Amino acid sequence: MLRYQLSRRDFIRTATVAGITVGVFGLSGCAPLPGTGTGRGSGFTPGTYQAEGDGKFAPITVEVTMSETGIVDARVVSHEETEYISDRAIAEIPEKIVEFQSLDIDAVTGATLTSMAILSAARECVSQAGSAGALASTYERPVPSDEVIELEADVVIAGAGASGMAAAIACAQRGASVIIVEKSCNIGGNGLVCGGYLEYPELPKELRPAMTDVQRDEVNELIAAAEVSQIPANYLDELKNQWEAWQKSGERACFDSTILESISYGLPDCADFDASHVITVREKEFGDWLVESGFEFKEAVGIVGYPWPRWAVPAKGRCGQSYFQLFDQEIQKGCDVEVMLNTPATSLLTEGNVVIGLEAMGEDGTTYRIRGNAGTVLATGGFSGNPEMLRRYNEIWPWEDGQVIPTTNCYGHDGDGITMGLAVGCGLSLMHLQMPFPFADCKNGTDETTVGDDVDCVIVNKHGERFMNEILDRYTMTENIMAQPDQMMFMISDARTSRVQGDKNRYGRDLQNLIDQGQLYVSDTIEGLASAIGCDPAVLCATIEHYNEIARSGNDTDFGRTTFSEESPIEQPPFYASPRTWAMHITTGGITTDVVGGYRALREDGSVIEGLRVLGECASGMAGVAVMSQGLAMAKDMFGA
Repeated sequence: MLRYQLSRRDFIRTATVAGITVGVFGLSGCAPLPGTGTGRGSGFTPGTYQAEGDGKFAPITVEVTMSETGIVDARVVSHEETEYISDRAIAEIPEKIVEFQSLDIDAVTGATLTSMAILSAARECVSQAGSAGALASTYERPVPSDEVIELEADVVIAGAGASGMAAAIACAQRGASVIIVEKSCNIGGNGLVCGGYLEYPELPKELRPAMTDVQRDEVNELIAAAEVSQIPANYLDELKNQWEAWQKSGERACFDSTILESISYGLPDCADFDASHVITVREKEFGDWLVESGFEFKEAVGIVGYPWPRWAVPAKGRCGQSYFQLFDQEIQKGCDVEVMLNTPATSLLTEGNVVIGLEAMGEDGTTYRIRGNAGTVLATGGFSGNPEMLRRYNEIWPWEDGQVIPTTNCYGHDGDGITMGLAVGCGLSLMHLQMPFPFADCKNGTDETTVGDDVDCVIVNKHGERFMNEILDRYTMTENIMAQPDQMMFMISDARTSRVQGDKNRYGRDLQNLIDQGQLYVSDTIEGLASAIGCDPAVLCATIEHYNEIARSGNDTDFGRTTFSEESPIEQPPFYASPRTWAMHITTGGITTDVVGGYRALREDGSVIEGLRVLGECASGMAGVAVMSQGLAMAKDMFGA
């Protein structure tokens, strides 16, 4: 019976032995490699062949070696797929092709696009050697298992994304045993495909950019607004003292404060401000924990919709992958954490009114009943990938029945945890707050193909016309984009604001691949860029010239933008146009929890559901990789600091 039931620790060990890190040789084409064909035998022409399949970000090149009777070897020789998400498919699909002499292998759940690209390329290779239909396949799909296995640990967690993995490591560091069940073939969830930006208030000064005059004005304006609000006086007094001390110090690094962050998201009344500030302090504590663990960041930046430069950028890895590399390292050091991949949680187990664990199903059909002696945690993410659920709770967006709702999310974010929580009486809140990402790729919905600074760029529609303030909140930007032709736009940047490094964008994606696939346009002139994107050169030139005047003066009488830098004018070639649109990104709503406590699940009446905690986007009110701070806070609540 075929089974895939490896813990993450075992998977890494197997990957190292099997050589999952595939060498990239830059080979291309769909013909036999020179000199390898030896003439047709009884079935196939022996030789080594190459072909490409369409991956998510670039073609996946597969090499297949054929004998007269079948497939001798198959391997991926180049790709730009996402680490972790594609690992298993890249390792396993070629092995199964050879083992079973079949091109009808099941795709890896969670890496379907990668799996199908490999199989498509392999089929083309075999067809070059003869006929793919001539293969004597020995592959038989396994009969589902009806076995039931009982397991237990101190903590059982559903979901191995940002909050789930952080919770697992933090609990294990305090002596707890942890089992995580994960729906997909990898850990990481959306943490692997988001920008990886961590909101880190009061981050070390060496990671902060120099403060601008505009930012000084913003602090003064926020303090003035707070003075006529209902926030507790002790917070306001402390913020004023911090601001005064910063100004007297002569410090150039951008000022920040946990209180400033709490205020910047609005001015809640007294009852809410304490809870808001508790969350902000937890974010700082988690950022400090990362730095103390040796994690490295680059200089902080502002991001789409959140321009204050307190967003820490991982110095290594692509997007948020380096966070999970750190978690892997902690497991390798001996943290008692087992991750069961391709094993989705299906229901919660209860005794009376107490949640005692969960039930999950392995890839081979095995049922796992896992008891969490100290607690059960739902960390399965939100529901941005579930159009039906989005429509059910929508109160904002003009979606029609059957309309495609694109998403930036990776596989598995279907609201499973929310559904399981409802079954045991959990209350829900904020389900209507569904936040799109306004800078998503028009073809695959990701942010990773972006060229251009999230804050320092100019945005135009298909006609080459500017149509909004580029640093608005994500909801308002999405509304503006939806009103444009084909609901799309172009981020226009130049050599200074493109954030291009060599031949790669800021996420390490190959520029030439983006150009070849229509995901990026480049020219040495604005006129040439206009022709490339299909608008009137005179219109785009006039738009850029006017925007540059606004950027130099800092006075945007058209749309009210207030934040500009010395690099804001678009004037140094080459010039880039990155086509973007909106896609569902974050669902703010979810299960209500005792936030100030340890994220215990609550019923509609506010009473606690014993034994159950909820983290991340599965819970109401928080999202992004900053939810890792919840995992640390929960572990402290359960097992002590």
